[in-house]
Amino acid sequence: MAADDAREAHQAREAEARAERSSAEGEVKALQAEVAALARLVDRDTAEGGQVMDLLTVRSGYEKALGAALADDLRAPAIGDDGLSGWASLPGYSAPQSLPEGVAALTNFVSVPPVLVRRLGQVGLVDHKDGARLQTELLPGQRLVSSEGDLWRWDGFRTGSDDAPSAAALRLEQLNRLEVLKQDLERATAQADGASRGHDHLKGELDSLTSAVTGARENRRAADHAL
Repeated sequence: MAADDAREAHQAREAEARAERSSAEGEVKALQAEVAALARLVDRDTAEGGQVMDLLTVRSGYEKALGAALADDLRAPAIGDDGLSGWASLPGYSAPQSLPEGVAALTNFVSVPPVLVRRLGQVGLVDHKDGARLQTELLPGQRLVSSEGDLWRWDGFRTGSDDAPSAAALRLEQLNRLEVLKQDLERATAQADGASRGHDHLKGELDSLTSAVTGARENRRAADHAL
């Protein structure tokens, strides 16, 4: 009968919707666990308080460059005029030194608080292969970094990206990763909500069809007995 065929078709659709809902809800739970674990790690480090790195944002992929440029100086606090240890706010240079021709300042890839403008305005981002060549053109106080975490300083000092990344670079990567996970969680939650509503709707229709089929059968049996 037509009602049976309709119910079978809805059963198949409801089963697919149920599987989609289960998968979506599973993804949400996995992301919630990952966000919670990373948030605890970040919060524990933030509890130290006052780090200047908490006042900036860095574009994803440039965390190691910023870590190479400032290393653990990023863990120092921003301080007032009477502070003893940390980053004090100074006026900008009246005539700042230019980086080597063609070299972009790291500030193009990092949103920094005023206390770091002097320092990062004199840090350039270069390809790994160009660092050693351009190091000879650096003026006092300037440095070059690569996105991999290499460092070339004006006074001849350099470090390679093969060295372990600084704790500051790792923390910056964690902060950026946490933001990505939160966005993924928001997307997954919206998908799970949609899958849940879709499944509930199909389940309601299936329940109605099942009731209709059951009622039709009972009516038919009653009619057969009446003969």
